[in-house]
Amino acid sequence: MDESRRSRLPAAPLVAVVVVLLLPVLYVLAVGPIGALFQNGYIRSESTLGNALEVIYAPLLFCAEHCPPIKWLLDGYTELCGGS
Repeated sequence: MDESRRSRLPAAPLVAVVVVLLLPVLYVLAVGPIGALFQNGYIRSESTLGNALEVIYAPLLFCAEHCPPIKWLLDGYTELCGGS
């Protein structure tokens, strides 16, 4: 029983590292579909969910407002995901 426990221990730190590395990627990749949902009216800015998403994505929105290439990329990605 001691051996099986030892073989499982390295998996937990590995999973933690993978999750920490993937979260920023998923955060940025989710902006396209979420933007498309906003643009198509499935999520309203006045709703609680809309307000929460605007707070969560405030850093990316700030970057898009102040850096035209980032705005161009995010707009193109949102359009690719079905936004208008």
